[in-house]
Amino acid sequence: MHQFRNDYSEGAAPEVLDALLRTNGEQTPGYGADEHCAHAAELIREACGRPDAYVRFIPGGTAVNAMCISAFTDDFEGPILAADAHPTAHETGAIEACGRRILATNDPFGVLTPSEVERVYREHVAGGCHATRPAMLYLSNTSELGHVYTRAEFDALCDIAADLNLAVYMDGARMASALTAPGNDLTLEHLASRADAFTLGGTKAGMLFGEALVMSPRSDRGQRAIERIPYLTKRAGHMTAKGRLMGVQYEAAFDPDLRNEEGLLPYFAHARRANACAVQLAAGLEAAGFEPYVRTNGNQQFFWFDAALGGRVAQACGAELTPAVDPTGHDRIVLRFVTSWATQPEHVEELLTALADL
Repeated sequence: MHQFRNDYSEGAAPEVLDALLRTNGEQTPGYGADEHCAHAAELIREACGRPDAYVRFIPGGTAVNAMCISAFTDDFEGPILAADAHPTAHETGAIEACGRRILATNDPFGVLTPSEVERVYREHVAGGCHATRPAMLYLSNTSELGHVYTRAEFDALCDIAADLNLAVYMDGARMASALTAPGNDLTLEHLASRADAFTLGGTKAGMLFGEALVMSPRSDRGQRAIERIPYLTKRAGHMTAKGRLMGVQYEAAFDPDLRNEEGLLPYFAHARRANACAVQLAAGLEAAGFEPYVRTNGNQQFFWFDAALGGRVAQACGAELTPAVDPTGHDRIVLRFVTSWATQPEHVEELLTALADL
């Protein structure tokens, strides 16, 4: 059976793999100082509508989070983020290992809110030099539990950040899914016009590996962070000698000549199909009587299952357990189902049909 474990179990999407094979024999400078990385960065700037943006390719999501947060903060400062955010729950203290303290809000389901941002900010500033100073906001789109930020939600966070003189960083490990989710009204261009930095994730969007960090030089804060990134990346061991491999992949994903019939770049075309399959799966599960833990329109879906059945479903299709407390007091668990660039509608129907026999 097709697996719904995550969105990086498979290898590369066809156009990405073709590009890697086509350029395999080339000899280029190392560490990202090659024409493929330069061209990919230019394609990303065009897609963002920001010709002044700084673009750097870093191999993984935890690495790029640590590097970006370190670049925007000093060692007596830290980022404000939700308690369920990726750096707090899934990065093994990577941010703390960089000498930065995470300042977590009480926002549920990992969705950062302006009221909680302001509360955490005020509490820490009141402590003066005896407390970690807030310096930036971190949020991910989609969130850990699949929330897709609306333009209004994003703007409200940018507004409070401006009021409090905080940088705004959006982790886009699943940005392709977020921006192509049904009902989404936040565009890449608008995001780039307000955020100090964001990522366009590749690992979870049809590439073998790689994250594109996009940074704005519009403020002194941004310029300082941009100057620090190469040094921080090298010191941490994340400056890849064969960096051109990331450039080649992003060239293919953002190649305007490879737009589909809807006019979507490959980066977004695969994500839209993955989202459609996830929504199809959610509708099928609800029709079969299963209750959603949260409702999402991205490529992650979360559902309650009787513990015994949930164990069999997880074994069959790879869906992973999501920690949750059942408010009904019954013996239920939450499973996360994730679709990818390789998921097809028939894979969803296969799972829905198999449920009856599990």
